Amino acid sequence: PTTSISNAGGSPGGKTDSPSDGASCTGCHYAGAGTGAIITTNIPANGYTPNQVYTITANINQSGINKFGFEITAEKNSGNTKTGSFLVTNSAEMKFANNNTAITHKSGGTSGNGSRTWAMDWEAPNTGTGDVTFYGAFIAANGNGNNMGDTYHSTNLTVSEAIVNSVSNLSAQNDFTFNTVTKTIETIKTVSVYDINGKLVFSTNEKLTNISHLNKGIYILKSENKTQKIIIK
Repeated sequence: PTTSISNAGGSPGGKTDSPSDGASCTGCHYAGAGTGAIITTNIPANGYTPNQVYTITANINQSGINKFGFEITAEKNSGNTKTGSFLVTNSAEMKFANNNTAITHKSGGTSGNGSRTWAMDWEAPNTGTGDVTFYGAFIAANGNGNNMGDTYHSTNLTVSEAIVNSVSNLSAQNDFTFNTVTKTIETIKTVSVYDINGKLVFSTNEKLTNISHLNKGIYILKSENKTQKIIIK
């Protein structure tokens, strides 16, 4: 007898078919191959800036399907090791996988009408990492209650590390700063504070805001022109 395994709650992890994962969704979903998946980002054409946070968007299209799933990871091309840090921006639809080195769907994030899109954040790695490739594995499920007949889509996207020749328009881009000693945000525009799961904690447009009262952990600060990850210890 064959045991039917449902992954409506997310990939078990390590199924993106990246060089370090070495496996895909087809190990459980006996699937045909599709070509309807794509990964896009807001990383500039000249490459990512180290330690900057960007939005990664994963999309799958297949007509006649209303149930979809995915897993996406990032690896540096030199050595094929995991790199950067993913951030869940919608905890109702997505979660971490593979020891927090990937993002996958939750059951609340699988429905669609011929297509499905997920958006998450990714903090670029340190200077000197070089080219990074995002690997995505997607399933278009036929809803027959078993692992037969689903369609597997895969795609990847390679981005380069930006070469910074000079610092320009710094005042326009840095419309807030965070003091790690006093735990204060100094801003000239509205800044929103999110927890690691993408939940909005609060927003402020005060010139100086103390956030030392927040619980210890990782937070994301976002303004109109800037995104920064901070750690409150």
